[in-house]
Amino acid sequence: MSELHFSTGVREYTINDVCTVHFNPTDSYFVERLYNTFEALDKKQEKFRAQIDGMTDNREIFKVSRAMDEEMRADVNAVFGKDVCGELFPDMNVYAMADGLPGWANFLLMIIDEVDGSAQAEQKRTSARVDKYLAKYRKYQK
Repeated sequence: MSELHFSTGVREYTINDVCTVHFNPTDSYFVERLYNTFEALDKKQEKFRAQIDGMTDNREIFKVSRAMDEEMRADVNAVFGKDVCGELFPDMNVYAMADGLPGWANFLLMIIDEVDGSAQAEQKRTSARVDKYLAKYRKYQK
């Protein structure tokens, strides 16, 4: 039997040499999940900060921090359909800071940058490819 294969745009990305994810950076469903999750997590980050700012008991701070970390991990993992946080942040809270931002934000902003760059590149490729096929099929119509 003959087989046909076409590109779905799904790419494989290795993140920090420890985690592999697959997604099409131009898929509007994926991008919508990504942006919605980023917005939700940003609000949770503010809520978390406000919640612990008034606390003085370290045990209570750790308890709230652990609960928020678990909630945040579930949200990030849902974007990718796998436990990316377990691979990327195995022994640390996703709220831990690096380069002035929490780890979850650094990760999702990196993915957003990839989405933006890929969308621009695909738009450029689309015109050239469509023009090629239009030229090819126009000569058959004459």
